[in-house]
Amino acid sequence: MSTIAEEKKLDRRIGRTRRLLREALLELVLEKGYDAVTVEDITARADLGRTTFYLHYKDKEELLMASINDMVDDLVARIARIPISSWNLRRGIDVPGSDPIGEPTPFLLAFRHAAEHADLYRVILRGSANARAMDRLKEIIYHAINEFIEIKTARDNLKLKEKVTVPLEFFTNYLAGSFLGIVTWWLESGLPYTPEQMTDMFQRTFFFGALEVLGNSGEENKE
Repeated sequence: MSTIAEEKKLDRRIGRTRRLLREALLELVLEKGYDAVTVEDITARADLGRTTFYLHYKDKEELLMASINDMVDDLVARIARIPISSWNLRRGIDVPGSDPIGEPTPFLLAFRHAAEHADLYRVILRGSANARAMDRLKEIIYHAINEFIEIKTARDNLKLKEKVTVPLEFFTNYLAGSFLGIVTWWLESGLPYTPEQMTDMFQRTFFFGALEVLGNSGEENKE
């Protein structure tokens, strides 16, 4: 029992140390830019020693990418738990951010996630970090949109080659770009709306037009 307790205590200590280093990095990047931040700056802000830093990360880039990967993994896990019914985004418009049975839509989860990790999203979306950071965030957004299209196709028995009026690559990049753009504006404006309000506005503004691009007459799911 004592061994288990000691291991849990060690895990909590490691988690706390990494959290302090991550928070210090993000604060400093937002203050003076990624390139200007040094390991010494990070450890001073976190009130930790350089030796402690190097026990966990080899440099500031590894710390940043670990932070991003943890964030992305968390978002992927949340989206993976959403029932297929919640991918019916047009239905979600009727109840802001939810489908008729109350499940969150993928975009509500994404807006909530951005609010919870606002500083890290700001660092990435401002281009304050390296290019790999933005690429990693785009990767998950593109993946989620492609999954939405696949699920919608299977559920509605659509033949996309016959229905879609633009290349799927165009649609995916357009939707991802629109989402990232509006998240950037929202965060830089100080989150003036709740994630639920943002989801409702985004889905109303975007999907009434986008569903037409997907070959939808606009009459489906009127129940």
